[in-house]
Amino acid sequence: MPVAGVVEESQEGSEPEPEAESKAELASELKKAMAERKEKEEDSLLSGVAREIDEIEWPTFGKVLGTSGVVLGVIFGSSVVLLTVNAVLAELSDRVFAGKGIQDFF
Repeated sequence: MPVAGVVEESQEGSEPEPEAESKAELASELKKAMAERKEKEEDSLLSGVAREIDEIEWPTFGKVLGTSGVVLGVIFGSSVVLLTVNAVLAELSDRVFAGKGIQDFF
């Protein structure tokens, strides 16, 4: 069967295209459906977030306070240790290099 015959048969079997006003109606229906779907998605997003927040197992206030105390204690303790090491090394450096600047080594 020649290609032209196949094209003619497929054109004969196809439905006629809708007119311009039915296309406009279809487009407006699609826009309306898309707007409704977008509103539902926004509502479902917010309700989904609220459901997830409800499912979170939040710690008790005492546990939060205790953990925060441990963290602040470690930070304070390590600061004291590092500042002490810094002071000892600075004093040692002053004694080893007493009165000598970088220019004295050259």
